[in-house]
Amino acid sequence: MLYAQNDMTRPSELRSDYPLESGTIYQQEIVRDLFWLIHSPSLMELPNHLSVDWLFDTPEIEQQLALLDKNPEQLLSKLRQQARFRLGYYFEDLVRLYLKLFMHPTDIKCNIQVSRDKTTVGEYDFLMAMQDGIKIHLEAAVKYYLCTSDDPDTCQLKDFIGPNRSDRLDRKWQRLTTHQINLSNTDAGKNQAIALDLLPDRHSILLRGFLFYPHKQWQQYRAPTPISQNHLRGWWIRTAELEKLNQDSRYVVLMKPRWLAMAQCCFQETISFSELIKTTDSITTPLLIARLEFDAGKKLWLEVDRGFTVPDNWNLQA
Repeated sequence: MLYAQNDMTRPSELRSDYPLESGTIYQQEIVRDLFWLIHSPSLMELPNHLSVDWLFDTPEIEQQLALLDKNPEQLLSKLRQQARFRLGYYFEDLVRLYLKLFMHPTDIKCNIQVSRDKTTVGEYDFLMAMQDGIKIHLEAAVKYYLCTSDDPDTCQLKDFIGPNRSDRLDRKWQRLTTHQINLSNTDAGKNQAIALDLLPDRHSILLRGFLFYPHKQWQQYRAPTPISQNHLRGWWIRTAELEKLNQDSRYVVLMKPRWLAMAQCCFQETISFSELIKTTDSITTPLLIARLEFDAGKKLWLEVDRGFTVPDNWNLQA
């Protein structure tokens, strides 16, 4: 589970070993997001041959993050324009920056389209050659799904759908593991990689994100295989039921791409419960919010948990 929900206690008091809260030491949001990319758990359990554990087994990560926190422009200046408001682009750019600044590949190519007979049949997220000569195909994605099952003990992959109902976890997982990661095994994919002198020796999947469960029992849900038992989780709730949230807490609306690291805010960025009710009164699409508590040591409002508030007529079928 990500955070405790039913009291006013800061997460550091509940879990002293909670790794993501350590990211709040950084002043720059993009550095906190990079920390989140490095330290957040995989959304899914991966077999060893597809794991990305090797990717973050590099020395002095924290020292490099501290340097970037003092000079964030070398990160901010490398973001694509779309990354400033589209989460997928932002996450890909963070991965690319991490690879270049921390892993130092001798060659790296991103978003390489693969075509056959003038028809696009796939795309490599990243192809790279490491300093030891090993060539890597890396697929990277960040995903957010809401569990639509009413039973905490019997939910299935097909029950997890995207906030805008255009995506489903079972379909994404199948495509990722049967098509995207195997692109170099197709004739078109192999030829494209050879043309770049980057035919991969190894394949890895970097899949981060959150799963959100019905608010009433959001911490009791048992995630089905192959969802990671350590995945990050939150809650979702319909606007008509918002009074079930903690009315003494303060909140913040998380707009893309501010969906990664733990939220930390000054008071002026926060809203009260009554202001939250007004903000969500006429929403037509799900809105991601974080519940906050004041941290006297940091003199900031820090995230305790997060969830989606959805319109009352939100369709539960993808």
